[in-house]
Amino acid sequence: MTTLFAYVMTNDDGSAPNPFHNVCTLALCMPMTRGAAQVGDYVVGLAGKRLRECLSKDGEWRIIYAMQVSEAMTFEEYRLCPRFRAKRPGKRGIEVLGDNVGHPVKGVDRLLIGEKFAYWGREALLVPPEIGFLIPRFIPHAIGHRRFTDRAEMKEFREWFEGQTRGRLGDPTDKRKGC
Repeated sequence: MTTLFAYVMTNDDGSAPNPFHNVCTLALCMPMTRGAAQVGDYVVGLAGKRLRECLSKDGEWRIIYAMQVSEAMTFEEYRLCPRFRAKRPGKRGIEVLGDNVGHPVKGVDRLLIGEKFAYWGREALLVPPEIGFLIPRFIPHAIGHRRFTDRAEMKEFREWFEGQTRGRLGDPTDKRKGC
């Protein structure tokens, strides 16, 4: 059964998730999600309160990124894989915060890779009504992830996701002055 994992992001500096080099990786945060998500599952990062205030004055819930998990691997496999050499920290410019650190982070030796993703960053989308179920209810500062497996919700999400342009469509929110 396909699962959708949604969580509230407190930071968006380009390291977690890392949307650079034509693949989105989740390695430095969300250990519960990294440990639970399987190939074919979806992960969505929603803008938390501070990020929503940085993105607009309306404070509406926004989607920073969405990806479908295409692979999961250990940090050692990630470090040794030539495809991900460019994701090592130390690059110049906006990509300076690589996530290929070579060791387990937050106690989970597993990271997620999404070849099919949309990362909006500071161009974050308002959560559309058809997937409004993603918005945490009664929890203004939600922590951790929430799992969705309801068939109708999954259908709505998949249809929405399939209609999105792919790739890195914006720069990280926290790279903007004053945010």
